Order: sequence, then structure tokens, then C-alpha cells
Amino acid sequence: MSDITMLIAVIALAMWPIALFILHFLNERKRKLEHIERMTKNELDDISTQDLVLSVLKKIGCQPEINSEEHICFKYQGEDFYIATEPENRFIMIWNPWWGSISTDNEALPFLKEIINLTNINSLITTVYMADEDEKTIGLHSRCHTFFSPNEGELEEHMKMLLDSFFDTHNAVKDNMNQLSSAAINEETQKERVKIKGFAAYKKENTVPIDPETTK
Repeated sequence: MSDITMLIAVIALAMWPIALFILHFLNERKRKLEHIERMTKNELDDISTQDLVLSVLKKIGCQPEINSEEHICFKYQGEDFYIATEPENRFIMIWNPWWGSISTDNEALPFLKEIINLTNINSLITTVYMADEDEKTIGLHSRCHTFFSPNEGELEEHMKMLLDSFFDTHNAVKDNMNQLSSAAINEETQKERVKIKGFAAYKKENTVPIDPETTK
């Protein structure tokens, strides 16, 4: 055996305990990290969806409360929000009611349906409208149905992103309404109604008409 071979063998024997120690340390570290991660998830899984939402809202600076209907109510950037949770799963419904209104005699009212449809197509937030009891005012309400799990990453950032999206929706509807309200709506303008192109490509011949049932 040459001197070089002998030297390599001596170095290998000397390094072997160190290599074993490093491998043992890395395996122990991996095992501990997996154990901690597993325990954390188990602990989080024991938290109800309602408690999870309350905790996240407090972390982003809100002061949530539970109302008589077991909904979470709070203000975000001055707007009223409600969140309904389901005890059986991790889905939540976020409501932003009456964030805007329009008088029934507003000349832009005939365009409201097209404006809201166009906004809904381009947003993860859904907006609806309905008349109040005296039917003189149309209220605008927005909602979002989403999955909200403790194992889905940064929940605070996710919640803020969702809530901020409501204001993007507000602005989209308001901008279109303001353009129509400020413009003189003449006969030519009425002919050029807002066209919703999002579903035009998927129109089919056998669409089922939805008609009210008649009693015999």
C-alpha cells in the first residue's frame, strides 16, 4: 500500500465519527422539525373557524364582535363588514352590506345591472343590489365566499387582501356609475348599452329558459 493510500485511509477513519455525528444531528433536527410542525397543525386544527377569524381580525387591527346571529361584525377602513362561519368546515362568507346606494329616479339606474355584471366578471367579489322597503333607494351589497384554513399560509395577509378587494369593487362600480351620471344620457347613449363579453363565447343553443311556474 502506497503512502498516499495509507494517508487517505487514515483521514477517512478519522472523519468517519464526524460524518456519523453530522448525519445523526441532521436526522434528529429533521425529526424534531416535523414533530413541531405536526403539533402546531394539530393545535391549530382544534381552533374553531370563528375563533380563527376573530384572532386574525384582531391581528390586523380590527375590533370584531359577535352579534345575536353569531356573525362576526367589525369595521375595516371605516366600512361595516360581517363574516359568517360554518362550524363543520373552513369556509367563511364575508359580507359588506349597504356600502352604496342609488336613487330609483337616477337616470343611470337602467345601466346598473350591466355595470354590476361587468364588475362581477372581473372580480373575486360578487356584488348584488336590492330595493329598500319603500323602493325609493337601491342598496349595493358585496360578498365573498372563501376557504379559510390555519394551514394556508399567512392568514393576516390573506384577510387584508380579501378586504381590500371589496374597495377595488366599490371603485369599479362607482367609476362606471359616475361616468354615466355625469354624461348626458341621450337616445344615442341608450343605444350603446354596456355589453358583457365575458360569457358570450360560451353561449349555447339549448339554454333552458327560466320561467315562473303556473298553478293549474
